[in-house]
Amino acid sequence: MQAIIKDEIQYSDLLAIADSSGNRISYKELAQKARSELAALEERSLIFILCDYQMETVEFIYEIMYLNRVPLLLSSDIDAELLDVLIQTYQPQYLYCQKSYQMEGRYREEGNFEEHVLWKTGNPRFEIHPDVALLLSTSGTTGSAKLVKLSYDNIRSAGERAGRHMGIVKGQKGLCPSPLNHILGFIFCMWHWSQGASILVTEELVISKRFQEFYREERINNFAATPYIFRMLQKVRFWDEEKVGYLHRAVAAGEKMPEEEQEQLRAVLGDKMWLAYGQTECAGYISDINIQESCVKKTAVGKALEHIEATADIQSNELIVKSKCVCMGYANNVMQLAQGDVHQGILYTGDMVRIDADGCIYLMGRLTRYVKVLGKRVNLDDIENYLRRKLRNAEFACVGEDNRIMVFHTCEEDDLNQKIRVLLDHNMKIPPKYIVCTYLEEMPRSDTGKILYRKLEQYEGENN
Repeated sequence: MQAIIKDEIQYSDLLAIADSSGNRISYKELAQKARSELAALEERSLIFILCDYQMETVEFIYEIMYLNRVPLLLSSDIDAELLDVLIQTYQPQYLYCQKSYQMEGRYREEGNFEEHVLWKTGNPRFEIHPDVALLLSTSGTTGSAKLVKLSYDNIRSAGERAGRHMGIVKGQKGLCPSPLNHILGFIFCMWHWSQGASILVTEELVISKRFQEFYREERINNFAATPYIFRMLQKVRFWDEEKVGYLHRAVAAGEKMPEEEQEQLRAVLGDKMWLAYGQTECAGYISDINIQESCVKKTAVGKALEHIEATADIQSNELIVKSKCVCMGYANNVMQLAQGDVHQGILYTGDMVRIDADGCIYLMGRLTRYVKVLGKRVNLDDIENYLRRKLRNAEFACVGEDNRIMVFHTCEEDDLNQKIRVLLDHNMKIPPKYIVCTYLEEMPRSDTGKILYRKLEQYEGENN
């Protein structure tokens, strides 16, 4: 993987990827496969990849990045309408997806794999800055057209330094059930690949017996997931003495873990369990804290990693991060893919924090219009705009907190609340139980006509 993984790893016989069906491939074989099967793809072309949990997709992402083509990672179950918006906005040259995704008649088949197809769109190639390595949506569940541009330096620095910080070494095996289009899923791979370790892949549900068998058979050393996944594993009593015995590190990231759940995991995993905080714009990891220490420093998200400088703005308390991991900037259209590094290694995170004398970071709230649902970032403005397009007979405004989105509207239709939940569940993958709908005769507005979101935050909401 040019400019990201060291030559002594990417051309080695070390195991790179394996799955629960018995398939295995080395780093050297991945490089050879990329050069023989995909080298004909246009130089610096943009490739949309609809990500699933199959090994074939993990291989494809590795090979595309090895060849310095530029992937945009998206969910395999993205709504067709949202995908079309992204295609129109960014004009990709290729689209990789499962064979079941209906693209016949729209594009020409460029590559046919066991479970997936690579389509050539026929779109002309626009300029992409030579430093851009990867594109991720700022809000994966809502299909936002605003993308984060991560550079080769961002990914290499984040992968190598966090990998060393966690003590990942050659021969270890890691498994992460978070989607690859989510920063945790992708950067977990880089933590391991940067150190010559292996990524294990399975489509089995984490609560299934087969998942447990696969985990045990492969003797997984490193595991990362959202608190929601850890909660599910606790319900099936996943962490037995054998699994904990060969576990090196478990990491929970993506949202705050409730204290009672921390207590449960502390009892079974001890100091092998870590809580992490990060952002897509910083290639994932910003800080972490061992779960043993978290019982003393409650509500803390830990200290910044050694290659990251974290400070709080004197006036707003906004967390400011300085690091080589900070992304180049954002793109809202295809022309902005050609722009260089705007952030220059400095990220204003939008999170309000307190930093104690030991350098430990405590989250106090958000300045930006984002919340997290099951560990995935959701842009509240995207939800508003989407509902306005779909339901034109009402005004909409959204406020919220992690795992709770309050949707206010001005329509008296008896079934509108249910329509809202169905739309957000089906098209944005936001489960109905995290949505509170409330009817208002009119939206509270300022003298200039702006919606008063602070006033809306004072409503309890009526989940009808």
